[in-house]
Amino acid sequence: LKPKRIPILGQELAGEVVEVGQNVTSYKVGDQVFGTTGFKFGAYAEYICLPEKPAGAQGTLTLKPANSTYEEATAVLTAGFEALHFLRRANIQPGKKVLIIGAGGSIGTLAIQLAQYFGAEVTGVDSADKLEMLRSIGANYVIDHTKGDYTKSGETYDLIIDVVGKRSVSKRLKLLKDGGYYFLAYAGPSHILLGRWMSMTSNKKLKIESSSQKKEDLIFLKELIEAGRLKSIIDRSYSLEQAADAHRYAETGEKKGNVVLAVI
Repeated sequence: LKPKRIPILGQELAGEVVEVGQNVTSYKVGDQVFGTTGFKFGAYAEYICLPEKPAGAQGTLTLKPANSTYEEATAVLTAGFEALHFLRRANIQPGKKVLIIGAGGSIGTLAIQLAQYFGAEVTGVDSADKLEMLRSIGANYVIDHTKGDYTKSGETYDLIIDVVGKRSVSKRLKLLKDGGYYFLAYAGPSHILLGRWMSMTSNKKLKIESSSQKKEDLIFLKELIEAGRLKSIIDRSYSLEQAADAHRYAETGEKKGNVVLAVI
């Protein structure tokens, strides 16, 4: 099979409506909106045409939070959907314990705040230079992954969100409580096989899933932002012409939170 070519990258956007179709009633010229384009992509651009009520693979759209800049609003989208999906699937509520591996990135920084909102105790794992930032956004405990083997701590968790997935997942599974969920944000074929094996041999659940990016979830995230309960962490902002540089920096793994493109 030949992969479909994507002429313009980008699935997340925030901006101002400059034109609407004659039958559009949800938005008007001048409205500030944010959302995702789904498999249409195309957000790395000055202009994009979107359906009034996108659904499924078309992404989702709504009015931007009043207290956010375009950059701040964009930075909570896909990562926020993923973090919210993981926490809800694991039924996280007060008293539950959550471990986030790679907590200093886009998914991790939002997962910490959302887990705190749901009343969980949150532990974040990342490099030493990110730990203070993790504390500042609500992590109860932080672990420097370069100092010792934290899988030998004896602690167990109801949910593990692994945004890294590079080291041995099977070694980290002993940190998971019986009946707990282990979500991999990035996975390979071996992880799929391991998940199937676990489903047959234990009540621990290894999941490789993505969110469906529903509008009600977007509105939920928006309301948390407007209430001051959720904020995006932006490490660097690049111009549209610097998109390749932005990707190169993000791929280093050194970013704190998110990297955004600003159309000026």
